[in-house]
Amino acid sequence: MKKQEDKLAAEEQAQLDREHRRTKWVQRGKLWAVLYLIAAPTVLSLLVFSYYPNIDAIIMSTFRWEPPTVQEFVGLENFQEAFNDPLFWSSFQLVGIILVANLFKMWPGIFAAIALHRLTSNKLRYIFQVCFVVPMIIPGMVFLLIWKSFYDPDFGIFNRLLRATGGMRGLHWLDTAMPNLATRLEPVSQTFFDPLFGGVAGWIYVGALIIAFAGRHQMDAARWLDYAAILAGGLLLVVGQALGALGSMTGVMTLGAVVIFWMINLARRLGTAWIAWPFLLIGGVMVFSQALWRLPVSMALALVIVEIVRSRSDYVYGRPILNGIGIGVITVGCLMVLLAHIWTAPTGQFGAGNPAWLGNQDLVIPAIIFWGFPWVGTVGVLIYLSGLQNIPQDVYEAARIDGIGPLGMIFHIELPLIMTQVRINLIFMTIGTLTGYEMFLILLGPDGGPGNRGMVPGLYMFSSAFSEGRFGYACALGMVLFVIILTLTIVYQKYVKVDK
Repeated sequence: MKKQEDKLAAEEQAQLDREHRRTKWVQRGKLWAVLYLIAAPTVLSLLVFSYYPNIDAIIMSTFRWEPPTVQEFVGLENFQEAFNDPLFWSSFQLVGIILVANLFKMWPGIFAAIALHRLTSNKLRYIFQVCFVVPMIIPGMVFLLIWKSFYDPDFGIFNRLLRATGGMRGLHWLDTAMPNLATRLEPVSQTFFDPLFGGVAGWIYVGALIIAFAGRHQMDAARWLDYAAILAGGLLLVVGQALGALGSMTGVMTLGAVVIFWMINLARRLGTAWIAWPFLLIGGVMVFSQALWRLPVSMALALVIVEIVRSRSDYVYGRPILNGIGIGVITVGCLMVLLAHIWTAPTGQFGAGNPAWLGNQDLVIPAIIFWGFPWVGTVGVLIYLSGLQNIPQDVYEAARIDGIGPLGMIFHIELPLIMTQVRINLIFMTIGTLTGYEMFLILLGPDGGPGNRGMVPGLYMFSSAFSEGRFGYACALGMVLFVIILTLTIVYQKYVKVDK
């Protein structure tokens, strides 16, 4: 009897457990259903308006697409044309200059945020923060048109300011002095840089290689195999150039992809800077495009310098020396470019006092770089300020006890602790610089101004699609930009960080 009662009790308990589990699953299902219903509009919107257009752009990059009539599958022909398009790749020269300039133009925003953060009056800090936000209400189109009026040669504020302050006379003097200096430095390029390194760019490339090779910790016997493989990869790129001269584009692309991935994997063993190697390889191909045999020669020269220094010192003492050598080589090269390869001929624009900043191909790039002065962006300042406000006060107190002054606080406390925010702004700035075209379209037109000097990749993509009607080719250009931006973002995530 007792066994039967125990059995009935067990069955009732099992039934109750089943009902409890069923109720639990029903409640959980209702919760998940509600959550999915809440998230469904956002997910569907992303799929329809974000992911679908991007996927469609990837697909259409393989078509000769000229809507609404032409849609012909062409495979990789659009990409082949993009890699052989001189105007597209020359547009990266300007965007590279702007990218370097924007790195310097980030500093005013950082200093402005630090100044706001150090204000002792909360009311005054709030007023200044509001003043920084107020310009955001001005439409971007109006802001661009205002700057376009600033550069007007006859009535623009910029020329009037230069005439009033004497800056126009200084520019007129430089218009003669800089070409004369470039003429005097020309023999240096012809007798040293050109025959030995194929130009100043090759010299700078050697400096970058020295810094990259200096990252290897161990100097064991295995390094010789790594060096040999790296040099062999450079020689294979020379073979790829020869295949290209023979017209075998498929062989070039296949060999190039194999070499790049091979050399990246090998370079990982040379130190922590392995992720920079894709840029070094691509940069080497671009620098030595006319004589690719110089690429393995430059690698060999950098390796010889590294071996000489490391044979006399260990990693701790040798790497700073090599970094100093590399930075010194790059600095000399940049000074040579600045003094001997930019302002090489008089523009003749400053004598009359009304230079056409947007109408002369020699003045377009300086006008673009100066645009947005004093370069204090609203969003950037607020992002930096949010990072500064998260720094604990005891960190400042400890720094004061250690004797760090107000200037030392910037470089030892504040700047290192807001590197996360700097990385965010750096990524946004890079993406905006590489893909942006609105400013160039408004200021210079769809052709990028005189001589296409203001042509950037984003504007060239826009012009290919909406001026020439080659939407498939524009999609292929967008895919190339996507790969470049993704690689840069990975580099920023790897190197621009702070150990807290």
